[in-house]
Amino acid sequence: MDDKNLNTKEKILSTTIELYGLKGDITVREICEKAGVNVASVNYHFGSKDNLLKKVEKHYSGLLFDIQNKIIMDKMQEPREKLIDWADALMKFVLDYPALIMLVTNLVLQDKSYNPEIIDKILGSIESKKNIQNIIYSLTHINDEEILNFKYIQLFSGVIGPIIFQMIPNIKDTNNVFMDLNNEVERKRYIENLVDTIVK
Repeated sequence: MDDKNLNTKEKILSTTIELYGLKGDITVREICEKAGVNVASVNYHFGSKDNLLKKVEKHYSGLLFDIQNKIIMDKMQEPREKLIDWADALMKFVLDYPALIMLVTNLVLQDKSYNPEIIDKILGSIESKKNIQNIIYSLTHINDEEILNFKYIQLFSGVIGPIIFQMIPNIKDTNNVFMDLNNEVERKRYIENLVDTIVK
């Protein structure tokens, strides 16, 4: 695929997730207008709106997996710092692309047979879970699998929970109740406290 086709495809993917985050249900025509491409480009690269939405989910879930995997597999980084960076990367990514959660939910509701990439690679991945549990073990030396599982769930929930509260538009002034997750210093302090609580 030449650079022009790749650029067009990337433009369609990024425009789709941006518009989906703003509006929810979107049309191919809206995507094309915003991306500055024609409908034939969407059909050429993706075949249909449904396939486009699935490719968007797969693309952005793959990006998240790559970011997190790079952090977890870094042999030079200390275990505590890995957990902090992993949690921060997850939180920042979902804040940058809030439409991903909505998109996954809608795709699964519309097609019960659809297996989202984010579930496959991140949320439901035994390998990803084991990698995080091994890091927790290296800090706590807890051998009990059930307790390690609880700590993994606590870490994951501690990252996703505040994001959900911030993303729900019907909850007023969530920044006053919780924190401003877009504030990097505040977010980092929260994550450091979360990790320290889990590994103590």
